[in-house]
Amino acid sequence: MTLLYPTQDLQASERFDYWQDVVCSTYVPTRNRALSDEPFDGSLSVKTLGSVTLSQIRSLPVEYERSPHSDDSDHFFLSLSLCRQAHVTQNGRQSTQRIGDIVLFDSTQPYLCSFPEGDNQIVLAVPRALLLEHIAHAEQFLSRTLQSQSPLGNLARTMMTEIWNTAALPLPLAERLSASLLDVVSTAFESAFQTSDSTLSTYQSQQLQRVKQFLLANLHDSDLTIDSVAQATYVSPRTLNRLFAKEGTTAIRWLWHQRLSACHKALLKGQFQQVSDAALSFGFTNLSHFSRAFKNAYGVSPAQLLPSH
Repeated sequence: MTLLYPTQDLQASERFDYWQDVVCSTYVPTRNRALSDEPFDGSLSVKTLGSVTLSQIRSLPVEYERSPHSDDSDHFFLSLSLCRQAHVTQNGRQSTQRIGDIVLFDSTQPYLCSFPEGDNQIVLAVPRALLLEHIAHAEQFLSRTLQSQSPLGNLARTMMTEIWNTAALPLPLAERLSASLLDVVSTAFESAFQTSDSTLSTYQSQQLQRVKQFLLANLHDSDLTIDSVAQATYVSPRTLNRLFAKEGTTAIRWLWHQRLSACHKALLKGQFQQVSDAALSFGFTNLSHFSRAFKNAYGVSPAQLLPSH
């Protein structure tokens, strides 16, 4: 079902206040400013693709500013510009988009979005865990312009447009389609910016990769601890903590996310008939905790992805 939020039926004096409420409740709280003296007008259409929220937003010239915050939003936004000029600034980097260009930005960090000639864009709000599952180094691509002229940029643009125009799908199919789109977007960004992990050849990076490979091979082992992982991978617990700290996480937190990701993929493929079987197969012992974490990470419960649902 598509939800529509037009302003045209309101009094001119009421429109911008209404628009602020709609935008802040659909995306995240922002400080908003109209960039035109004309009576404000805009429309917003919203629908879902599994755990991803899609929207098309159109309006007269406007600006949205996200400040440091205390709310619990934890999404990335992937925006396809359909307007002649748009700007996104985050982490000191400004991206300018033209028609067909794509930009990625993080709802948990301050940003400024400006549409001096009017806003028209398709926006995907993607849960953090889902996006990082497909775009592992997303922070490298924040506020960078993926131009439509590039072959893979054009493919990503076409997919986003077609997905927006697609009728509602059953949840498992919707999840698979959104995963496919994110894989294409990831490849397009990597191709456009020729990213490579230059530290992979260093000794510490080799250590980290060895530890990660061990953890991925032992997701089923619910007894893993820092000490046991360190012993099995021939590093000290202190070194283990330092290796993951450089990536802004811990070994146990990284393991936790990989287990969730593995469960998500297995459920999408229909490999399990029971949620408990999936959870136990990937090292989760507290089923209620697992279900809450899964819902928080992906926006849907694990039971909703079962083949019989």
